[in-house]
Amino acid sequence: MFIKRKHLAAAAVAGALVSVAHAQSSVTLYGVLDESVQFTNSGKTPGGKAGPVWGLGNSANNTTVFGIRGSEDVGGGMHAIFDLESGFNLGNGASSNSADMFSRQSWVGVKDDRWGTLTLGKQYSPVTNYLCPVSAYCTFGGNTSAHVYDNDTVGGSYTVSNSVTYESPVVAGWHFGSMYAFSNAAGQFQNNRLVSAGTAYDYGPFHFAAAYMDADNLVSANNSLGAVNAGMGYTIAAGDQTIWGGGARADIGAGTVGLLYTHSSYLSLASGNSLDVRAGDDLRFDNYSVYGKYPLTHALSLGAGYTLTTEHLSGATSATLHNQQVTMEVDYGLSRRTLLYTEAAYQHVSGGNGLSLSYAEITDTGIESGSNNQTQISVGLRHNF
Repeated sequence: MFIKRKHLAAAAVAGALVSVAHAQSSVTLYGVLDESVQFTNSGKTPGGKAGPVWGLGNSANNTTVFGIRGSEDVGGGMHAIFDLESGFNLGNGASSNSADMFSRQSWVGVKDDRWGTLTLGKQYSPVTNYLCPVSAYCTFGGNTSAHVYDNDTVGGSYTVSNSVTYESPVVAGWHFGSMYAFSNAAGQFQNNRLVSAGTAYDYGPFHFAAAYMDADNLVSANNSLGAVNAGMGYTIAAGDQTIWGGGARADIGAGTVGLLYTHSSYLSLASGNSLDVRAGDDLRFDNYSVYGKYPLTHALSLGAGYTLTTEHLSGATSATLHNQQVTMEVDYGLSRRTLLYTEAAYQHVSGGNGLSLSYAEITDTGIESGSNNQTQISVGLRHNF
């Protein structure tokens, strides 16, 4: 009897393999490994003074992740798809969020060649998906070139839980996407929920994009399991967050130039936020970016970008700040998957009346400067698999 069951199990496995082959399934292990030697000229010491910081930096150019994605052709032009992705620190092997097995993405869905794609789970918002391709972040600079605090989520600092996303097919160069993320709280439909939409259009060498997002009670103490929670890398807790923006990119010859504008508002800041502002205050950001990238040879390329961020704090505390950052990068491709890079960024903040907001902090460093200036230089290696 034991032998017969063993044979049946083997037959079942063989049948499953035949079924998978017939359905033309594919499962891919993928990832990005990014590590660099970094120098930051100014970091706040325990005594509150400014001092230099040397060390290994994780994900200066691209976020370090590994993931599994798959697709199954179920017939009639339809595919079942999924993606499971986790971020981690290459320097010490620690997960970017120890509470989540897949801290970046975990979703499943269906894709139809005619009707588009529907996915459910933890995903990037349309703001990230549509505006990143017209940003310096996705063009050359990675995390180092993200806007201050990644206040507009263009850099994908967090993904959205409990979300349903629809992505249209491309028609005459145009497509759009939308997302709704549930609060998952009984009787609290709007407590930590999120809505977002985006659209893009391609015309020859030009790519245009716009996106919008609105979220209620993010990181709410009453519903930490809603659309967004603090463990996802979310920086600014507020009663309401709204983001909108648009940009364009042009491929001119072998080079690329682009510009992007985004507006982010955080209304009724929560207590215990990571910034030195009072609960109930409102904080608004306007980000203006211009950038370019040009390949000097088939392996060597140069990139540069400039961002002006205007910050308006109102309420019990009032201040207006101007945050300026210049980012430059030199890339040398050892192969299609392996890249050597050198990045340099300089940030200067004016205004702020001594608030924490007035201290420079290049987004990639995670190190608050002891002054209103900060410079970071990274020399690193990135490998995609």
